[in-house]
Amino acid sequence: MNFSNNTFKGAREIHGFTKDEILEIKKMLGKFKSEESDATEIDEYLRSKLYLSSEMLDQYSSYLENLKDFINNYVLSAESSNYFYLKNEVIDELGVITNNLQNLSSNIRNIKRITKNSTGINDSLLRIEELLREMTHLGSKMQDSIEEIKSIHEDTIYLWFEINKIKNLKFKLNEIPESLENWDEIEELITFIKSLNEVFLSKRKKDKKERILTFHFDEIYQFFQSKNENKIKFYADLIYLLYSNNYFEEYHGEEFINILERKEVIQNLTNFIQPLLKQLIEDKLHDVLVEIEEFELKEKDLSFNLKNLQEHKISVFLPKIVDYYIVGVEKRFQEKIHKVIEAEKFEDIAHFYYQKIDNFSFVITDIEDWALSFENLLKPYENITSGLRKIFTNLTAEIYRRKNEYLTFIKTVKDEELRVDVRKFVSDKISEVNDLIRVYEDEASLIIKEEFPQLKRIKEILNEFNLKIIEIKNEVFKKLDSTKSNDIDVYQVIKYWEDNLNRKKQQLTFLISLLLNKLFKSFKELTDKEGILFATITEITEQTENFEGLPLNFALSSFLAEKLSEEELKERISEIKSKINQLNNSLGLYQVEVA
Repeated sequence: MNFSNNTFKGAREIHGFTKDEILEIKKMLGKFKSEESDATEIDEYLRSKLYLSSEMLDQYSSYLENLKDFINNYVLSAESSNYFYLKNEVIDELGVITNNLQNLSSNIRNIKRITKNSTGINDSLLRIEELLREMTHLGSKMQDSIEEIKSIHEDTIYLWFEINKIKNLKFKLNEIPESLENWDEIEELITFIKSLNEVFLSKRKKDKKERILTFHFDEIYQFFQSKNENKIKFYADLIYLLYSNNYFEEYHGEEFINILERKEVIQNLTNFIQPLLKQLIEDKLHDVLVEIEEFELKEKDLSFNLKNLQEHKISVFLPKIVDYYIVGVEKRFQEKIHKVIEAEKFEDIAHFYYQKIDNFSFVITDIEDWALSFENLLKPYENITSGLRKIFTNLTAEIYRRKNEYLTFIKTVKDEELRVDVRKFVSDKISEVNDLIRVYEDEASLIIKEEFPQLKRIKEILNEFNLKIIEIKNEVFKKLDSTKSNDIDVYQVIKYWEDNLNRKKQQLTFLISLLLNKLFKSFKELTDKEGILFATITEITEQTENFEGLPLNFALSSFLAEKLSEEELKERISEIKSKINQLNNSLGLYQVEVA
C-alpha cells in the first residue's frame, strides 16, 4: 500500500553500500584530498552517493505524518480483529521506509569512518535517527493491534464482502477526504468509479443537477481482482474501511424489480450462509456431540449420523441434537439420583444438571446470535433468516421447558423417596411404641391380677374376726333363746347389743375408708402418669427440659400450612380444637383440686 508520488525522487528503495561502493567512495575522497577540493564539492558528492537531500528527508517526514494520521484515524481506532490484511500492508510499507532510513543511517556512518569532512551530513543523521524512532514506535503500535482471526465466522469483513458480492447492490460514492486520496489504491478506485459515470456526468454538466457517482459492488470487486487477485483480501479490508466510514453507501435511487434475479440472489445467499452455519454448529457443539455418542441412547434412532451433519437440513438435525443431548443428560442424572440418599447431595446434583443445561442453552444462543447477525448484512434480503429465527425461538423454548419439566420431575421423585423414607421411619417407630405398650399391658396385668399383701392380710383378719364374731353371736343367740320360757324381757339386752355394736360398726367403716383413701392417693400418681402417657402419645415433639414450642401435629403456621390440602387443614383444625377443650378441662379440674 503506497502513497501517491512516494518515489522520494527516485529513492523509493535505498540499499546499503557494498564493499566495492565503499572502496570507490574512499578512492574518490582520496582524489578530492589530493586535488585539494573544497568542502562544498565533497559534500555534494557524498550526498549524491547517499541519495540524501533536505527535500527527500522532508518527504519522509511528511510521509510519516500522513501514515500516522491514517493509522490513528482509521486503523487503530477500529476493532482489533478488523483490517488484518490492511494492517499487514501498512506494516509492510512501514518496513520499506524503515529499511530505507536504516540503510541511509548505516551508509552515513560508513562514510563518517573514512572521512573527517562529514559535518554537513551529521545533522541529516540526527534527523534520520529521529524518524527511525518514530517509525519503530508506530510499527510496534501497529503490530500490537493485529489479531489474526481464527475463524471466518468471526471475520466481519469477509462476511460483509462475500455477501455484497452476491447481492451486488448499487452504491454511491460520497466525498472522500484529501488525506485518503493520497493513497494510490484509493486514488485509482475513485478514477475507476468516475470512468463508470463518464456518460452520466457529461449529461449532468448540461442540466447542472447534483453529480452522483454510482457503481455496482461487483464492478469494484472486478476492478481490484484485475489489479492483483492475490491481494483481494487486502482490497476487501480497504473497501470495508471506506464503507464503514460512510465514504460510499447503498444507493436507493433504483428499486429492485427483477423477480427472477431476486430469487437467484436469495438462493445464492442461502447457499453461502447454510454451510457456514452448519460448520459453526459443528464447531460450537463439538463437545456436545461427543457427549451424545457417549450416552449410548439405544432407544433413539441413531441412524441419524452425527458426524455428517452437512448432509441434513438445519431444521432437521439441530432439534435432534437438542433432543438427544437433553435425553442423554436426563438419563445420566437419573442414574446418579437413584444412588443418592442425602438431601444435600441431591441438591448438588440437581444444581449441576441445571448448570449443564444452561451452558448448552448458552451455546445454542451463541449460534443463534451469529445466525441472526446476518440480518443487517443481508438487507434488503433479511427475510432469509426468518426461518432460522423461528427454529432458534422454538429450540430455546423447548430447552427451557424440558429443563424445568425435568427438574420438577426429579424433585417430585426425590420428594416421594423422602416421603417413603419418612413414612417407613415413622412406621418403625409406631411399631416400637406398640411393642412397648404391649409389654406395659402384660406386665401391668400380671401385677393387677396379683393381690396386694396388705389387702390379703386385712381379708384374712376380717375372715378370722368374722368367724369369732359369728361364734359369739351364736352363743348370744343360744343364751337369749334359752330365756324364752322364763318370760324374761330380752329387748333391752338386744337393744344394748345393737347400740354397742353399731358404734363399733361405724368405727370399723371409718377405718376402711381411711385405708381406701390412702390406697387411692398411693395409686393416683400412677394413674396420672398413665393418663399423661397415653393422652400425649400422638404428639410429636422434641422432648427437652425447657421445650416451649408446639408439637408438629399442631404447628400449622410454621410447618404444615403450605403443605396440606384443604381437607387435611380442616382435619388438623378439628384436632387442635379438641386439644384446646382437653386442656381447658384439665385446667378446670386442677383449679378445683387446688381450691
